[in-house]
This record gives sequence, structure tokens and C-alpha cells, in this order.
Amino acid sequence: MQLKNGQTVPWYKVSWVWYIIFMKCAVITACIVTVVLIVKNPISMVSDDYYTEGRTINLELNRVAEAEARNLSFYLDIEGTNLTLSFRSGEPDDQSSLLVSFYHPTTHDYDFSLRMPRSGDDNYRQQLPREISGNWRVDIEPFDRAWRVSQNIRLPAAQTITLIPENYGI
Repeated sequence: MQLKNGQTVPWYKVSWVWYIIFMKCAVITACIVTVVLIVKNPISMVSDDYYTEGRTINLELNRVAEAEARNLSFYLDIEGTNLTLSFRSGEPDDQSSLLVSFYHPTTHDYDFSLRMPRSGDDNYRQQLPREISGNWRVDIEPFDRAWRVSQNIRLPAAQTITLIPENYGI
């Protein structure tokens, strides 16, 4: 760049050159940060096989219908990390143990499942891995997966929660 008096100024003393360099560096940095975030936190909601998942919806609805036909419902009580589950109505064929799964609506890493054996007082008891709070979906099913009771709950609850089979209008 030349000044009015004919002197030339080195390129590194011109401010707009540094502005252009800064903008390019900012874009490259933002791209690198985006790639690192995507690699470290993959999206778990994306499915590879929509057709297979679409066909399994009918099986899921049949399991809920089976729970409704058996008139199954439960009382769920959580105190700290102690989980107690008892039948409100209906009884399953196999009364040995149940599979109870907790699904967090936004964070896949918080999901967990418990095998709940039947105790002597006809209740199912188990320790939670940690105290939980917020919104959760609870699925209760036997190990043969013949039926399923699923419901959305909010924890901590002031009283015992009643779980009934819900098909959400499908």
C-alpha cells in the first residue's frame, strides 16, 4: 500500500488485512469445534433402518394391548434410591421378576434398566443406581416381553405413582 507521499507501508501494518485474516481463522476454528462436538456427542435419535422400526411399532402396540387385556396396573414408590413396585390390579403369569427401564427424555446416558425380583410380601424391590429427578419414561415388562406398561412420570413425587398401560391414542 502506498501513502500520498509515495512511501509504501508493509502489508502487516494495514488493519484490513488483519481483519480478513482474523475472520478466516474464526471460521476455521468454528468448523473444528463443530466437528469435535459432533464426533464426541453423536445424535442417538437418528435411525439407520426406519422400515424395521416402523414395523416394530405394531408389536409395541400389541404388548400394550395385552397389558390392557390383563388389566395390569402398578403402584410405584421411590424414596431416595429405594424403588418399590406393587400390583394395583391384575397379575402376570410369571411372578418371578420384572424388567423396569427408566428412560430420560433428553440424555441417553442417563437411561438404565433394573431387574426387580419379587419379595416375600408380593412387592418388587430394588435399589436405584442414583437418586433421580425430573421427567422420565418408565417401562415395566416381564422377561418374555409379552406385555408392557409404559408411562411418563415426574420425580420426585410427593405420593405413590399409579402406572397404567397407555397407548397414547395410537
